[in-house]
Amino acid sequence: MKRLLALVTALMLMCASVSAETAVSVHAPENQLTLEDIQALNGGKANAYFDNDRLCFLEGTCTPDPVKTAGDAERVVASMTGLLGGDEKTHFELLRTLNDASGNVYFVFQQTYADLLVLGGAAKVIADQAGNMLGLIGSVESDLPEVNPAEEQITAEQAEELVFQHEIDAHRGAPEIMADMTQKIVLPVNRVLDMEADEVYTRFVWAVYTNNPNASIANGTDLPYLAHYVTLAGEYLYSLPTILPGDAAAAAGYNAEYMFQFMEPVDYTGYVDLADGTEQEITVTLMRDSRTGMYYLGNIEHKIAVADCWEFLYNGGRVVLEYSPDNLEWDQVGLLSLYNYCRAYDYYKEIGWEGGDGEGTPILVLKDFCDIHHKPIDNAAYAGKFYGWQCFLSSAANKLSQCLDVCSHEFTHCVTHSVMTYNAYMNDYGAINEAISDIQGNICEMLLKATDDTKWEIGESVSTIRSMSDPHRYQQPEYSWDLHYQANVKTPTEVNDRGGVHTNSSLLNRLAYLLFEEGGMTLEEARAFWFAVDCAMVPGTDYAQLRELLPWVLRLTGLSKYHEALEKAIGDTRLGDSALPETLDDTQVMLTLNLPDNETFGDGNWML
Repeated sequence: MKRLLALVTALMLMCASVSAETAVSVHAPENQLTLEDIQALNGGKANAYFDNDRLCFLEGTCTPDPVKTAGDAERVVASMTGLLGGDEKTHFELLRTLNDASGNVYFVFQQTYADLLVLGGAAKVIADQAGNMLGLIGSVESDLPEVNPAEEQITAEQAEELVFQHEIDAHRGAPEIMADMTQKIVLPVNRVLDMEADEVYTRFVWAVYTNNPNASIANGTDLPYLAHYVTLAGEYLYSLPTILPGDAAAAAGYNAEYMFQFMEPVDYTGYVDLADGTEQEITVTLMRDSRTGMYYLGNIEHKIAVADCWEFLYNGGRVVLEYSPDNLEWDQVGLLSLYNYCRAYDYYKEIGWEGGDGEGTPILVLKDFCDIHHKPIDNAAYAGKFYGWQCFLSSAANKLSQCLDVCSHEFTHCVTHSVMTYNAYMNDYGAINEAISDIQGNICEMLLKATDDTKWEIGESVSTIRSMSDPHRYQQPEYSWDLHYQANVKTPTEVNDRGGVHTNSSLLNRLAYLLFEEGGMTLEEARAFWFAVDCAMVPGTDYAQLRELLPWVLRLTGLSKYHEALEKAIGDTRLGDSALPETLDDTQVMLTLNLPDNETFGDGNWML
């Protein structure tokens, strides 16, 4: 039992592949900077935040030299590896560089070990346009296993068989194993949560990916896949909703831009039926094949196309575009999906972010989201990158394609996935992920004047899902340990909302609302600020760390005039107050339960 609890409390990350195009590698050197060195470099004004004796955030510089290149950033990370919590086995690969709307540069490093991805291990070095270092943010895993990953292990096929049988035994039905996606990774174990552990745990595991049968807007789960973790000895650990990693076809040189090669732009103007019974006239720039004269539901400028979901997901990545011989009538779900994803694209392009991943990768909106048996799935989701496409899912089982805030919410999931090396869909990490998407989705529709909503609601044009101004209306807390608040959990399950990923997202949602409504931050400023927050976060950024990070990002983006408003909003939401409060509100009482340490109460599949 102790071994299981130690493993399931691991800080987990989505499996983002290390970029094959970068070659910068960092090994912890003998000479490491100390806090005294850093304070001397910053005139005694460096602000450092530690968690469990590991540096998570540093405001200031770690070098007297400019940081203008990846090599400069490499030297910074190497000199700081010890303070970040790394050791001689800590290795980093440059994943990518990012730029926020203010022109600040983020050098993003991914931790690896034995040529495998370390879930949760990352570091970011931030500098301004002139090369002045502004800060360092880290989420580093040390004390890595000594076990040779090539010895005494089950195969990928055996791991997939184990997952298949586990889901059958759990009465969740036969899962759909995602072909060619199973990968070996290093899964971190946070020993701080199990100080009396007397075993050395192997952390080389298989990550097996399946469909997520519970993904739906109704229960608040919008990630379409599950990552199942299985030890090399054949022990099933747990699963988390996730976005599929990697894109083997793109790595092999697959270029999705071929779809737009012979196309020319053509406008379509027509009426669409809205959920409130009214009609709206919209104009969308579509595309026409110059060779055949056939019209297609796609946009050349944005490199977005609408295609059949089943054919792409379950028929080997076959792209079957939505087409018309005369451009007179179109399926409304597909048309509205294209219309709104183009607007979400423009929303980010205005601050210098091209496409969902910032690299202008072509986008495929998969229409009529369904399972392998053609059963419609009531959901909207970002599905990940396949065959050179960034893919989004649109369903005929709902009217969410009408909602710009929902479409830009999903678009932002792609952004977050791209700027972070991972985001664990559990506890604070998953809640922050959802909140960033809610925040940017709502700012997008307000900035583009696509709503009259002043309460910051999500999906209000069809059926409101959440309220950022009044979380209680949808069973969410206004502040930490408020009514509906869910504490972080050791065992993330569907029953406990993976530790409140959808419930506790309201804390950051409400903070963003207060910063705008009471603090006076404009929508344009809010867009740039929250994008910079997204860029700055690392896998270990929870609410407590975000509380320290937000004021720094405010200064980083030149918005210090809102410092007092931000501090008030942080206080109002009690962001990061994860410890059980010593005193309760007048309307609250504390109930303590002592439960048996047995399988019934240890599996996490029960609730009060």
